[in-house]
Amino acid sequence: MSAARPLETWPDRAEGRTARGRAGGAEPAGGQAELALLAQRVSPHQLAREELLAVPPELADLLGTPGLRRGSTLVIEAAPCPGATSLALGLLAVVGATGGWSAVVGLPDLGLLAAEEQGAALDRLVLVPAPGERAASVVNTLLGAFDLVLARLPATLGASSARRLSARARERRSVLVVTGSGVAEVEPVRSSRSAARWPERPEASLKVVSSSWEGIGAGNGRLKERRVEVASHRRRAAPEELRRELLLAAAR
Repeated sequence: MSAARPLETWPDRAEGRTARGRAGGAEPAGGQAELALLAQRVSPHQLAREELLAVPPELADLLGTPGLRRGSTLVIEAAPCPGATSLALGLLAVVGATGGWSAVVGLPDLGLLAAEEQGAALDRLVLVPAPGERAASVVNTLLGAFDLVLARLPATLGASSARRLSARARERRSVLVVTGSGVAEVEPVRSSRSAARWPERPEASLKVVSSSWEGIGAGNGRLKERRVEVASHRRRAAPEELRRELLLAAAR
């Protein structure tokens, strides 16, 4: 298995070690400088000029577009049912398959084996598992150097900080994908039909609203795949709200 690239200041989860910083989860000293250097090294090799960043075919219908517009923000809500990580892994896989780079911030339990099985290019994936309260600063540094930045932001993130991150993504033409509990804590969008919690209305939001496993018989068999119903709210497509059933392999 190819290794993803955690920052040297964070031990590598792919090698079975815990990925966290110093006491309290704060970023280790020197981490921000290393991030900036890494961003400079990666940036010249990516950020192709295509306007859209490709997405998995099963998500294209939900998003109402064959790709995510560069500079946009996508929200993947983590509740009420599991499956948000699987959707995010699908995005990482397509970015790597098309030669792009992705960064993942604040997801220490990301399953690298599942990511690779789904097609993610681990040699084009950079991990910052435990940025602590500096998560927003880390994401700000990575935007513009990577095609896609997937981040779980802390619940303490303020609306003004969230707006700055969306503005940074637009300016630098990176796609920002926000997931996790922090999404629900940021002030809601002013739209009764939008389920996303983000101070500016995102390009789209995705939420798994139901989930069930298939493959188990009468007390025997093995889990083969998970059937999920995903609700999407799209900014630039009609109808604005759409629901579809997807099948996710058990490894995801």
